[in-house]
This record gives sequence, C-alpha cells and structure tokens, in this order.
Amino acid sequence: MHKKYKIISSCFFYLLFLGGLLILPYPAQATSNPYNETGFDIKHTKMFNVKPDKVNSVQLEADQVQFSKDNAKAIASGNVVVTADKSILYADKIELEKAIGEGVANGHVYIDSNQMQIDADSVKYNFSKGTGVFKNARVFNSPFQIKGEQINKVSEDHMIMEHGFLTTCDFDEPHYRMSIRQLDIYQGDKAIARGVTLFLGKMPIMHVSKYVQNLKDRPIFVVTPGYKKDFGAFLLTELRLQLSDQVKLIVHGDLRERTGIGEGVDVKYTTPDFGAGVLRTYYANENAIASKHLWDMRDSTGMKKGPTITHELYKIEWRHKWQIDRNTSAVWQYYKVHDWDLANMGFIKRYFQRDFRRGPDVNTYFLFTRSLPSGVISYRIDASRVNPALQSIDRFPEIRYDLSGQKLGSTNFYLKTTDMFSNFQNSQPDNHMKTMRVDTNNEISYPIRIGFVETRPFVGGEHTYYSRTNNVNERSVVRGQFKTGIDLTTHFYRIWNYHSKLFGVENNGLRHVVTPSVSYLYAHRPTINASHFNQFDSIDALAQAHSVHLSLENKLQTKRNNQSVDLIRWILETDYSLLGSEPGRSFGPYLSTLEFNPIDWLTFRTEESYNHQEEYWNYINFDAYIHKSDKWSFGIGKRFAHHVDDQFTTDLMYKINPKWKFKIYDRFLVSNGTIKEEEYILTRDLHEWEMDLDYHQERGNGIAFLVAFRLKAFPNMISGLFSNSFHQPKAGSQSTLPTN
Repeated sequence: MHKKYKIISSCFFYLLFLGGLLILPYPAQATSNPYNETGFDIKHTKMFNVKPDKVNSVQLEADQVQFSKDNAKAIASGNVVVTADKSILYADKIELEKAIGEGVANGHVYIDSNQMQIDADSVKYNFSKGTGVFKNARVFNSPFQIKGEQINKVSEDHMIMEHGFLTTCDFDEPHYRMSIRQLDIYQGDKAIARGVTLFLGKMPIMHVSKYVQNLKDRPIFVVTPGYKKDFGAFLLTELRLQLSDQVKLIVHGDLRERTGIGEGVDVKYTTPDFGAGVLRTYYANENAIASKHLWDMRDSTGMKKGPTITHELYKIEWRHKWQIDRNTSAVWQYYKVHDWDLANMGFIKRYFQRDFRRGPDVNTYFLFTRSLPSGVISYRIDASRVNPALQSIDRFPEIRYDLSGQKLGSTNFYLKTTDMFSNFQNSQPDNHMKTMRVDTNNEISYPIRIGFVETRPFVGGEHTYYSRTNNVNERSVVRGQFKTGIDLTTHFYRIWNYHSKLFGVENNGLRHVVTPSVSYLYAHRPTINASHFNQFDSIDALAQAHSVHLSLENKLQTKRNNQSVDLIRWILETDYSLLGSEPGRSFGPYLSTLEFNPIDWLTFRTEESYNHQEEYWNYINFDAYIHKSDKWSFGIGKRFAHHVDDQFTTDLMYKINPKWKFKIYDRFLVSNGTIKEEEYILTRDLHEWEMDLDYHQERGNGIAFLVAFRLKAFPNMISGLFSNSFHQPKAGSQSTLPTN
C-alpha cells in the first residue's frame, strides 16, 4: 500500500471522528360515575343500600326490580347485570340479600372476571367473600376448560368440581378430555384429580385413581418422529412429570434406526435451605450398522454389507447452586462424558446439537463466592481429570479477591485491585506443567471533571510470583509491570422540535447526542518475558503495550409512547499503537457499528472491520429484520469474513390462514451460490395441537425429516430438533471471525 494512501485513510478516520462536533451549537369524553356510597345503583329505581366488606361498590341493572318491605332484599329480572369491582355477572333473574351481600342467580348465568369465565344454569354467589356454588357449570381458565355438575368456589384460590371433565380443547364436544369424579383446583398452585379416565372422543383410553397437576410448571409430552442421515428414521420422546413442588422429572426415550436406543433422565430440584440444581443423564449403547436401513443389511448373496460398530456413550451433568445468604453463594458442577471421539466432542455434536452449538461448559469445579463490605472474595477448585481431553488445567485451589472503585478516605482517589493465588497443574499424561502463582494487579485513579470533559487519570502496576518457570533451573521468580494512562470522555447534544408519523409510528422530537472518548494506556515491558512461563491464562502472556483507543458515538433519539428510542446509533472506533509497542506506530482495524430503527417493526444493523494496512475488510456483517405482528416476518443477513467465507442468509415466516403457516430458512455461499443449509417448516394448527413438518439439509450432515407435535396449551415446549432461526441482529454470523 502506498504511503500516501495510508495518510489519506488515517486523515479520513479523524475527519469522521470530528465530523459529529461540527454541526452542533451544543450544550376522552367525561362520563358520570355509576358507583356511589349507597352500594347499589338500581336502574330506573331508587338506590339499594348494600356495602359488601371486600367490594368497594356494586352496581345492579335490570329491566325490572322489586324490593321487600324492609328494603332488605331486591328481586331483579330481565337482562340482569351485576358489576362488583372487576367481576361482572349476567343472568335472567337474581335475588340479592342486603345483609350478607349474597345473590342467587338463575337462567343463562355468566360471570366474567380477570381470572376466569364461568357459564352455569344457576349460581349462589357471595360478593363479599368471592365464594359461591355453581350448578351445571363450565369454567374457562386458560388454557383449561372445566365442566361439572356442581362447582364449589370455596375461596378466592380454591375451587372444587364434582362429576365433570377437564380439557384444553374449547369445543363444546372436545376432541379429548379427562373425565373426573372430583377435582380440587388451587389457583396458581396445583390441581388434584380423583377418579380420572382419559377419553379420545367418546373412547376411553386410560384410567388412574389419582392425578396431581402442578399449575406453576405444567408437564409436557413431546413426540418427534423424523429422518436424519446419521441416524436413519428416528423417534424421540420426552415426558415431563412434576413429582412434587420441589422435584421435576424429565424422561427421554429415543429410538434411532441406524444406532439403536438411547435413554436418559433429567431431574430438576429445589431444596428448602440448600439451593437448587439439575441432574442430566443420557446413555446410548450405539450399534452403528453399515447399511442405510435395517431391512437392507445384507446384499444379494445374503452376506452382511459390513460390520456393526458398537460404542458405549454416556454423559452425566450435575450443577447445583446454593445462595447461602444474600452475600454468599456456592456452585458445584460435575460434567462427565464417555465418548470414543471425546477430543472432538463427537457424542455431544451428534446427539445434542443445541448444546454443541451453544458451547457447553464441560468443566468440573467448585466455586465459593462471598461479598464483603469492601470487595468480593472467591475460592475455586477445578478437577480436570474427569474429562482430561476437554479440560486440561487443574486449579487446586484458586483464591481471588476483587476490589473495584473503593474511595480512599475523604480524598477523590479510588482504588481498584485484583489479588489472586493459583495452584496450577496440567493433567495431560505427557505434560507436567505446574506452578504456584500469586498475582496482584493494582490501580489508583483520580476522576475529575475539567470543564465539559470527564477525565480519569490512573496509575498502577502488576506483580506476579511464580514458583516455577519453563526453565527447571529457575524457581521462585517475580515478574513486574508498570502501567499508567488516562480516560477522557464528554458528550454534546442538540434538540429539534420535530414531529412526524411514519407508517403509523409517531416520532416526537429529535435529539442528537455525540459522545467522543479517548483512552490512553502505557504498560511497560514486563521484567521477565512471557516466553519464560507456561501459559495457563492471560496473566501469563503479559506484554508491553502503548496505545490510544479512539471512539466516537453518534445517537439520534426520539420519543414514542413517552419512551426514549434510538433511531440511529453509530459507533466508530480504532486503536493507535504508539512507539514501543508491537508492531510499532500504526492504526489498528477501523471498527464501525451502525443500528437504524426507523419504525418499531423494522431494524437494520451493520458491523464492519477494515484493515487499512493490508487494504481489506476483516469482516462485514449486514442484517435487516421486519416483523409485522404474528402474520409474517422476514430477515435477511449478509456475512463476509476475509479468508473464511462470504455467506447470505434469509428467513421468512408467513401465516397463510388460522390453520397453516410456514417458515423458510436458507444459508448459502455468495461466491458460487452453493446452499450450505436450508430448512422448510410447515405448521398445521390441529386445534389443541400444533404439528410441524420439518425438512432440514446441511452440507456435510445430510438430510433430515421430522414431525413434531406440541400442545398449544404449553407454548414453552421444544418445537424442533435443529432450531434454526434468524437470530437477530446477527443473522449472518455463521462463521468464526479471523483474528488480526
């Protein structure tokens, strides 16, 4: 690259950095209240004075109202409407008792409240206590429908139903139902059913004497048939059972045509005094056949097409967290995997794709943390020998103390320190790296405002003791490093009284905020070079640093529904290495991040990194996402990474009608148009259920078909095996960024 172009690119960055500073001078119709102190307001009649204890006011409206002689009872008929706080009762006829605030309603009785809706032939209801008896009643309490010969509302949270059924289908003749002799429902807690028979249509399927349903965390049953290249045809099942308020059990039973049976049990638990945790297990005695299908294992001569390869695979995960008190916590984690391809996590990659993509925490450790009046102290032990191929470093133990922003006396000086003792050992059989290390990293700062600029000068140093180095003749050495620097930042803004309406979205006012920041860091060359030490973590790799970080943030804000919204947010930043740093005086990559939200349902985002020295883009990432209610959504992403790939992704969801919707996801290379991954999902609404027909193909992993059923009443159910989606705002990010 010619020298003049380097100068031009550097000047261009500074112009952008300062450009934001040049444009700123800187620094309902009223209605009468139907409620009154008399309690009842009788339509076309005089007042009926009733004041229930727990109801602020009650209003009675009807075509005809009659009173007793002592004005203690009212009989209303014809289009009766009784309003009590947030509940409304409709009926053909009602008798109201003044003294006890109780009414008996008959004929097309319907009660509408926030918690539920009740339809009954007759009701005896106490407005003061919120209790009542309902004859031949049907209760709608999403997602459940309950019908019984008699329903007794014992209290606000307890209801008893006798001789009826429960279902999540809202049809008058439900597709399925649980016929129940007696049902006790404790609102938001649990339901206890006795004498239960499960019906599909009019056909009885199963009978149990007693069933307990936890209403806090409902059980889920999932059946997922499908086809995948590695497994052939498969059937995955999952059953979730709430054994008690403290224990939830998840049972997995899977059948794969080409590899056999897999099973597992997950247990989620809580204890009254010792925290909560989860235990996940899975076992598969994998018998990988050589043919594609079980019925095609022999050739025309009757000989087997190949040997069946057997592998024993299993994993055990246990994680427990105990919040001992408000300042103290402890975490235990055990992760054991048995796999013939453990180094590449083959078992996790093939059987648990979600975990593999997320990057599972495979460490086994104990961590104790305590918040002190000043700072936080922690104690950690790692046991790498559980999975030496995945976790190679033992910490036995590591003790750490962090103090952040501690003011020193009555001065304006602040102390930040991190002190750590670590006993390291590499558990690999052919690697005997080990050392005891004591590291202390201290920094004193003096934040102060000078004019309109907030400054924070600081000075500090890091000293590290090692009991061993790479050289067997070097023992008990101390390495030191001095560092200093300053952070400067300020902000300017300008406000315009601008109002507009775009696609039904209002923008009330505009505010432009510019925030320039400069950070200077000088870290002297360590007294001992990093090559003398075994590399356990970043502390061992300390090196000289001398740089300035430049950042400029521009924001254009408005107000929508009295909330501040960023219409545009643009951050431009880079590092400039000064004399004495590696590789010498130079700008680092220019980084830019731009977000644009013109309206609530439209988002644009771009990220770029430009290497001006070599004249190429490290990466360019562009995403656009449109989401218009639940009718349709569309996302598009463009991803370019130097020396890696250039990809394009799209994601489309469209609801054809109330019964059908589809989703299409594609990821392909721009250079030759090769599709790297595609997925097509067609979803059918089966009233109580939703059915997904899923076709998935990924280059190198073959084709998979699957069918998934889920109860609509339980929307938190897993919907598919692959879970491809437009992960806004980084839809195109499907490859690893190169390092510079």
